[in-house]
Amino acid sequence: MIGWVKKDWEYNRFRLICETFGSLCFLIALGLISWYGDDVSIKNVLTIQVIGGTLHAINAYLRKSLNLLLLNVTVNLMCISGLIKMSI
Repeated sequence: MIGWVKKDWEYNRFRLICETFGSLCFLIALGLISWYGDDVSIKNVLTIQVIGGTLHAINAYLRKSLNLLLLNVTVNLMCISGLIKMSI
């Protein structure tokens, strides 16, 4: 695994950064939900999910992975629609 990270850092630095920060966004969102439970700010969680989904979509595009790209675009559309619904 260390070899994979070193290789990605050397040849695909931007992709590795997008993947890492995208994953951190999802972990932070889940951590907020786990920590605060029913009192969590859904707006914050959805915003963090949009950021993470966008970073993962960029990563999926760079990897030429259609299924991951569609998955993350779907996540973003769901989160953005939730944010729009909350603001109306």
